[in-house]
Amino acid sequence: MKSSAVLRYTLFILTIGFTTHLTGLLFIVDGSTYTTISNLGLFLPALILCSGDTDLRRSLTQKRYRPILLLLAFSMLMALLNPNAATPAFIQFKTVLYITLYLGAIHILNREGLLEKCLTLTFVVAGLFAIAGLLIHSVQHGQNILFSGKRIFSLGYGDYANFKNPIIAALYFGFFGIYGFHLLLTKTFGLWSRVLFSVCILGLSMYLFCTLSRAVWLGYGMAACTTILFHHNYRSRKWLYLAGIFFIVLAAWLWPILIQQQGRGFSLRDDIWAGWLSRFGDFWIFGAGAGRDFDFCIAGTVCFNQAHNLLLQFFYEFGIMGAALMLLTIFYAFKYSLDKRAWRLPMGSIGLPLFLFGITAALFDYHTVFNRPGVYWIVFWLPIGIILSQTTRPVVPHKEAAHAH
Repeated sequence: MKSSAVLRYTLFILTIGFTTHLTGLLFIVDGSTYTTISNLGLFLPALILCSGDTDLRRSLTQKRYRPILLLLAFSMLMALLNPNAATPAFIQFKTVLYITLYLGAIHILNREGLLEKCLTLTFVVAGLFAIAGLLIHSVQHGQNILFSGKRIFSLGYGDYANFKNPIIAALYFGFFGIYGFHLLLTKTFGLWSRVLFSVCILGLSMYLFCTLSRAVWLGYGMAACTTILFHHNYRSRKWLYLAGIFFIVLAAWLWPILIQQQGRGFSLRDDIWAGWLSRFGDFWIFGAGAGRDFDFCIAGTVCFNQAHNLLLQFFYEFGIMGAALMLLTIFYAFKYSLDKRAWRLPMGSIGLPLFLFGITAALFDYHTVFNRPGVYWIVFWLPIGIILSQTTRPVVPHKEAAHAH
């Protein structure tokens, strides 16, 4: 990075702002305050850095970012040209700008070796909040919350860590559970760090279980298995064996609750998707319009305003071209996440499991990534940003390079 004092100070503000953006969902209870902090601490510094850092601007226009740039540009075009769009073109432009700055922030934080610190701190904070939430809810219900059958989504104290929906809570805590599991399995830490991280992973996993969000469970399992499959070694096997034995015992203990979930079926998602297919001819070419709700009622009594699937909802809003660009973006991210040369970098291998977690959940649980910055951005844009910000040619420190010559 350039030695400009302004850019260095801006990077410092961005580091604090990005960490606050991630952790603030837990302890900032006022939405407008959270938005203001995110704007001043994350997006404004990112804008300054994108304007003043030539290398960052050049990186964001590389081939790997072009599918996203095409997707964002197309969404603005459709918001402008489609008369049925519910999102005005200016609002869509603002969202696109924020997504671009979000990706730029991830890129420069990763380039400067700060992204891992931000995510690790957030992982620990999230783990402690998850444990506190389990304890508080257990006390409130007078029984072990694991057996209550109640879907939790908040800390249980005041309005802290209140995601207002079990699925959103599951996405947040599950994301950082996967991050911590990957961190513990692939890196070396001292004893107390390993103990702390293990406790946090356990707390996040148990909180995730108590949300009873089955699609997020599936994504969590797939992401964990991906880490195990690609990154196990002799040192990590002992952790795997211990974790495996522990979770087998835990699954046997919680088996009655797991069995109860079978009765929920697809939670009407199969009916929603059938309704989407029955209306396919109405929107497949140009889409119903950016931001347009997918309104669907079953038997005239149970109604929904979204397709409960990111790809189907995106197809509904932006048509076949938008769906193709979304699939291209996902394909490029998946392709670069498999680059084993990048796995040697500090953050090179974490992108794949986080990405699989987010995409698996997107098939069942969340429907948009063009909303306000929040949990959906964390589980979708953050893994993509991590993956695309990797470089297979690490920068050699100046002093070492000079010594080598």
